Amino acid sequence: MVNYDNKALKVARYAIMLAIIFVATLLDRAITIGLPIAGATVELLVTFALCFLFDSWIDGFLASVFMGLSSFILAFPFAKIASQNPLISIVPRLFVTIAAFCVYKLILLATGKMRNKIIGQAIAMVIATFVGLITNTILYMGALTLFTDAYGSLVTALQAVVIVNILPEYLVALLGVSPLVLGVRRGLKLGIDGNNWKLALANDADIKGDINGDAAVVNGNDTPTSNIEIAKDKEDKQ
Repeated sequence: MVNYDNKALKVARYAIMLAIIFVATLLDRAITIGLPIAGATVELLVTFALCFLFDSWIDGFLASVFMGLSSFILAFPFAKIASQNPLISIVPRLFVTIAAFCVYKLILLATGKMRNKIIGQAIAMVIATFVGLITNTILYMGALTLFTDAYGSLVTALQAVVIVNILPEYLVALLGVSPLVLGVRRGLKLGIDGNNWKLALANDADIKGDINGDAAVVNGNDTPTSNIEIAKDKEDKQ
């Protein structure tokens, strides 16, 4: 089983997350050229999917960070003036997937006794995604209202984008996140709950503990660093 906690694999995983979210944001910017506010349909779908994929709050938080960074960077070539302000494009997004991930874990606790774990996972992801979408909408549109004069109030801002932006974003994310996550988990052999990589870490720790225990028996307080050293010490004892 792949050790996803390996430092090199972690760096690679986070780089891939950033690249995927960046490409998703780029697609949204290309699709919504000419609209007063950039859409985030593909971006939100991918961001929430990556938030839940490994069942890791760190991955969830980084998904928000990468979403904000992608929005900020692409604001310049696509002339999205408002998003060039990091207080609008980055800061509000930092709380989006954290809120979603916390709700995800709470719903999993509430549905823990369900026999069908797949349905439990799907329910948790749908509810958590909905909370994350609302958080994103309120914080982003609130920041847009606060730091620009594009809209007179948050209510006016929401009314202006509800059809073109909010409805497609919500529909695609609510319908697409859970099937996407469950499918990728199956392909990567992460298990239904995405925790197989944690089990691999626990098994590795047990194996190392057994090796260290054997070494302690052979050498007393001195612990060899490999199986070869353990075998050599046994031969010396004989």
